[in-house]
Amino acid sequence: MAENLKFTHVPGRRNSCKITVYALSTCGFCRRALNFLRENEVEFDYIYVDQLPLNIQDEIVAKLEKEFNKPVAFPFLILDGRECYIGFNPEKYQQILEKIDLKEAFKNA
Repeated sequence: MAENLKFTHVPGRRNSCKITVYALSTCGFCRRALNFLRENEVEFDYIYVDQLPLNIQDEIVAKLEKEFNKPVAFPFLILDGRECYIGFNPEKYQQILEKIDLKEAFKNA
């Protein structure tokens, strides 16, 4: 059932990486993370996990923990389906921007 989730898409000019964010609607760090991505024109998809039924929330957390072998906290950002960033740390998010820009530069070379 967690496969049919409705994510919100945010367009952006930095779109060479697929970014998915699992967030909580009441979380200040989640708001800061989403705002950071918007302000830096990053294209991403996000979902507010706390607005889903409890059984779906549990499925999502179990899936993420199994896939990334890390405890889940929010925001939980996935970069290209391979890397995850837990919580909001501006320096780490700056590294994400650098990875996006590097991938974009190679794409246009």
